[in-house]
Amino acid sequence: MPATSMFKKESPHRLLKFCIITVENLLFNHRVQSIRKISMISELALSQDDYTIKVRVIRLWRQTSWNQQLRMIGMILMDEMGSKIECNVDKPFASLQGKSFEEYGDYYIHKPTLGLNEGAIKFVDGPHKLYFQYNTKVTKCIDFCGPQNSFDFADFQQLHDNAINPKISFDVIGNVFRCFPLEPAKDRQEKKITFKMEDLEGHEVFVTLWGRYADEINAYVSKHTGHFVLLIQCAKLKLVRDRPYVNNTYLATKLYIEDDIEEITTFKKSLQAKKGSLTSSVSRTSGSSIMYSLHDDFLQKNSFHQISAIHELNEGGCAVILGTIKMFEDTRNWYYNACKHCKSKVQIVKVSDETVNGLDQLEEKEIMVCTNEKCKDKLITVEPSFMIKVRVQGLVGVVSLTIFDREVRNILKLSAADLLSKYERFGNTSQFPIELNAMIDKKLAFKIVVKTFNVSRFGRSYNISKITDNVDIISALEKIEKKSRIEQDMDTESVNIIGSEFASQETVGCKDDTSHTADNTLVSNIPFGISSRTVNNLNSPPTSAKRKLVDVYDLDDDVYESATKPNAPRIGDGKVGGTTKLLIPKVEK
Repeated sequence: MPATSMFKKESPHRLLKFCIITVENLLFNHRVQSIRKISMISELALSQDDYTIKVRVIRLWRQTSWNQQLRMIGMILMDEMGSKIECNVDKPFASLQGKSFEEYGDYYIHKPTLGLNEGAIKFVDGPHKLYFQYNTKVTKCIDFCGPQNSFDFADFQQLHDNAINPKISFDVIGNVFRCFPLEPAKDRQEKKITFKMEDLEGHEVFVTLWGRYADEINAYVSKHTGHFVLLIQCAKLKLVRDRPYVNNTYLATKLYIEDDIEEITTFKKSLQAKKGSLTSSVSRTSGSSIMYSLHDDFLQKNSFHQISAIHELNEGGCAVILGTIKMFEDTRNWYYNACKHCKSKVQIVKVSDETVNGLDQLEEKEIMVCTNEKCKDKLITVEPSFMIKVRVQGLVGVVSLTIFDREVRNILKLSAADLLSKYERFGNTSQFPIELNAMIDKKLAFKIVVKTFNVSRFGRSYNISKITDNVDIISALEKIEKKSRIEQDMDTESVNIIGSEFASQETVGCKDDTSHTADNTLVSNIPFGISSRTVNNLNSPPTSAKRKLVDVYDLDDDVYESATKPNAPRIGDGKVGGTTKLLIPKVEK
């Protein structure tokens, strides 16, 4: 659009205001450049008041009050030398200057003031923070010559070595190869999502993001398959049982998911080069595992089974069941000593000590050995972890399940170490903690792992992959369970109809659509398990009953009964005396 036509649509008042602002900016830029009084961030000192900095906003966030009024603008500023400083614009200057700033905008800031950087989390590692005051002036800059961005990437190994200050934010970049389902908000906690990412050296780290950041990851995963490269700006470190987790901050964090920026492009090229190496764990990214959302995991991706039917599974895999924890199967062994690295069981082994005592005999000492071969060369650290065996009752059937540490902690909000510490104070660590009773009568949905061992040996104990008490998921599973039960009842009704046909004296010589030939068996001699109810509708579709009755009922005798052909008389089928009592027909007089 020509400039003349654009200006015709503007009111004279707005045009005048636009011209005044433009002239002011040009004059200010000219004055600043002419006097060349530009200070670098590294040169700022408490003794100075009248200085101007030339910066780029590389991160910007806004905080609003309950009534959506702007309270504060937070920024990370970078000068042309790449030095950074955190900046806060508080009320009332936030509302006055709020519209002036945009992310990756370049500005001259004249007469800001320095304050102490004493926040709970520092977004720039430095003693000072920049603030605005009544005479601070901001003008757009058109000739910034510094870098486009500046990231301070944390080394994954340093995260594991606890070499990162948890009070200073950092940036991370890595390959996300496994993503767990989104966990909905619960109690006062926001929704969250956890995933694992690795660096170019194959070092892995867990990441947990909350709230809107969790939504960003979940939205991407729901539309894309496979691994992806993620850059997290302004992350923070949280230690959970001495294990590092990368978390987001409340407002300052920003996610770059497969964005077209130099850092991600460079990382992906290096990752591709590493892919061919068999010795690097990065080579497994081609088969990366992206998990499904909690809803999909329980309702779409895995089939629902009645507890009584899970033994019918003929191959390893996952199944979803619904049930209520009714009792503990073992009240003595409720925890085990686990390796902090892999959660495998740690055993205490006696070995010969190289030191020799005064009697020239080798002494034995006890060492801790992880049962996982991957921890063979690692220093083993032990932590108590939950392993609770429970009996779960469903609508149809009861099953033994073993619930491990992560799921128990999610239910109780307690750790095994917490309970042991509590009971140690009373001198009774062997007592079964009463706190575990909170699990009794909880109705939960279980995603169970059916291993080959269970299938081949008809085992009735299964490992739990996931548990949820999500009301919507449980309600949906209850509907599936009810529908399945109705279908089973309909099958049973069809069988009862066939059984009644066998028993009826009025159907001799009649055949239905599937050529059922009735016999003269009295009701009292119908095999146990077949109903003798009167047939109300003989024209009902017989397809649901056209199968062996043993598939529906566990009959007392071992012979498969046909639903379409009458059974031939059998000698010796009787349960008493090995013979069947012959029926004497009644002769009419």
